[in-house]
Amino acid sequence: MTQAEQTIAHSMAGNILAFSERGLDAETLDHARAAILDTIGVTLAGSRHPAVELLLDAVSLSAAPGAARVFGRDITLNPLDAVLLNGMAGHVLDFDDANSHLHGHASVVVLPVILALADQRGADAATILRAYVTGYEACARMGDAVGRRQYTLGWHPTTSIGIFGAVAAASVMLELDVDATAMALAIAASHASGIKSNFGTPTKPLMVGQAARNALMAALLAERGFTGGKAAFEHPQGYFAVYNGAPENWTSAPLTEPWTDVPRIDDREKSIQFKRYPCCYALAAPIDGILDLRARESIDPSAIAHVSVAVHPIRFPHIDIPKPETPFAAKFSTTYCVARALVGGTIVLDDFEEASRFNDPLTRQIMERTELVRHEDSVTNRAFVTIRMTDDREFNVDVAQPLGATYANPLPAEVLREKFIACAGRVPGLDPVAYYTRLSSEIGGKA
Repeated sequence: MTQAEQTIAHSMAGNILAFSERGLDAETLDHARAAILDTIGVTLAGSRHPAVELLLDAVSLSAAPGAARVFGRDITLNPLDAVLLNGMAGHVLDFDDANSHLHGHASVVVLPVILALADQRGADAATILRAYVTGYEACARMGDAVGRRQYTLGWHPTTSIGIFGAVAAASVMLELDVDATAMALAIAASHASGIKSNFGTPTKPLMVGQAARNALMAALLAERGFTGGKAAFEHPQGYFAVYNGAPENWTSAPLTEPWTDVPRIDDREKSIQFKRYPCCYALAAPIDGILDLRARESIDPSAIAHVSVAVHPIRFPHIDIPKPETPFAAKFSTTYCVARALVGGTIVLDDFEEASRFNDPLTRQIMERTELVRHEDSVTNRAFVTIRMTDDREFNVDVAQPLGATYANPLPAEVLREKFIACAGRVPGLDPVAYYTRLSSEIGGKA
């Protein structure tokens, strides 16, 4: 291929395969293992959610058998249907890790594809880890290429961007060559979708499962010689023009320049953000602040007169839900999460499942006294929290980054282990401790 014929997809494909052959150091592998375990844990927890049950019922109408595990179930299916179900289960509780490069969630789109192909075709731990780190890299770099534009326009970057990370991972697992990988990326460009208006409903996690499935389908089609437009990204009506608009709103450099710098998974500031709470990640900093003040000042929730939470403008729209209609929608409600944190002293899965918590009178009272506003600080994860008591005492806290937001402020390994065990424990008949030990051993290989 001449320089003139070198498309973005082909350059990116070459970088994907070259990156996948890089040696990975111990720190990188540790980061990957932690993310894989965490994602499987939340997938197990979400596997029995009523919305996932509905999807399974619909999929069962046409599902073909296969070797790919459906997590939390005693069944295996073909890879495409297993990926759809596992992808939705992994995101339905909004407990999966986040990523600032793409302003979304990378692992939950990338990992289901890897595990389904590993089950179907056989793969050792080293291959799984290599495919995960490569998929994560592609996902993060595509996020760098498009910036915040898609996020602010209303696209769900987990799906509109994450699909390409899943394609990259699939290409490694399937051992596609550069031309086939480029074609898989081009095919996937016509399947990137997902809009934020569906946040707070089961369609949000369904988008994630569908993105993972579409990525796998694109890779399987490319493996068989299926074709798409070679200039799918840079065409005047291609991916970047459609999703980002004018050329100044995107750059191909993170995709086409050699991928030789530090892997994005090792980024000290913008890499994996492990979740401590099962709700929208934009609420992590406000909840940290609320819990800090509650403990430090021994706050009596019944004596609160007013709560003010200030977040970055980019976070504001999808957590500005003062009166959520359902516990599921409350995962995106600042007023509800603040109130439950003040009443219960933490935020747990039951807060979004039990009607007694959702309708608790004190919770409702505090919701009425809580407001969400915008701050002008440049740090998107930052939150400012103020609590005023009925006796006019006022308490303030500035949360620069929530716990787990960076490797400098991590969730302790033991907390992640306890999270996995609590999540896996929601699957009937599963021994969560034994399962955690086995999975940890299975992904202990070197890459």
